[in-house]
Amino acid sequence: MKAVRIHEYGGPEVLRYEEAPEPKPGPFELLVRVGAAGLNRADLALRQGQYLSQARFPQTLGFEVAGEVMAIGSRVPTDGPGGFALGQHVCGTAAGGYA
Repeated sequence: MKAVRIHEYGGPEVLRYEEAPEPKPGPFELLVRVGAAGLNRADLALRQGQYLSQARFPQTLGFEVAGEVMAIGSRVPTDGPGGFALGQHVCGTAAGGYA
C-alpha cells in the first residue's frame, strides 16, 4: 500500500509518499481503506516533533479518516446495533490515516 510517512522531524520536505507494509488489525481494530483523510494541527505537530508523544520512525501520519472496512479484528462487534461489517463506510480518528 502507499502511505505518507516521515523518517525524521521537519517541515513539508520530510514528507515521503512511499510503499508501506499493509497492517493487520489487532483484536479490537478495523483495517480501513482510506478514501479521505483530514489534515489537522496534530499532524503538523507530530511532523515537527512538537506533539505530546514522539514519532516512531518511519511514522505514517494522519489522525482523521473516512473509508471502507477491509478487515475486522477478532474482538470487534459484528452483529447488532453498532456492529461493523466488511465493506461498511466509516469515519473516525486513528493513527496512520495517510495510508
